[in-house]
Amino acid sequence: MSVREWSKLNYLDPERLLLGLREIALTQPLNELPYEVASLRTRELRRYGEGRQCALFCYFMGKALGINVQVALIEKSDYDCVAYFERNGINNFVPIQLKEFVSENVNLNAKLQSLINGLNKYTDSESLVVAIHLNQCGTIKMSELSFPTLNIGALWFFGANGPDQTVWTIMGNVLKPNPRFYEFRYPGA
Repeated sequence: MSVREWSKLNYLDPERLLLGLREIALTQPLNELPYEVASLRTRELRRYGEGRQCALFCYFMGKALGINVQVALIEKSDYDCVAYFERNGINNFVPIQLKEFVSENVNLNAKLQSLINGLNKYTDSESLVVAIHLNQCGTIKMSELSFPTLNIGALWFFGANGPDQTVWTIMGNVLKPNPRFYEFRYPGA
């Protein structure tokens, strides 16, 4: 898709999306559902799980940059959503590819380094932002990770700081020297 086509997409306020999802999580007995359903991992629900991750990343990026970032949930071969923001009177569109470092419930053998190494499949994607949702408990030691030469615009990590998912950390761009860390509360938490 081109910038012209991106400008015609339906952009949503990620904060509103996240507040609605939080309301569902707090009022519905999700703990009574099978893990795959409650975590939006079934084939039928996967796009909603990815939409939540896109909304989270765009919301936190907006907070980090001090701007209003909106999101269009449209999946193409190289990206899962498009972020839109205005800066200095210029409309900006950013394709975002979401990846997930899945929880132990999904894959005990998942390795973050393998996920990073797999990003070399994106060629000639200098405008693409890759955001990796860290969905595992524990600490990530950046000094233990290596970053191959990637043909993407930026690489960010984000994840909840605890099981209640009220506080989140976002870090990036890890492809540049001195990546920045930001900590935010989930909207309405």
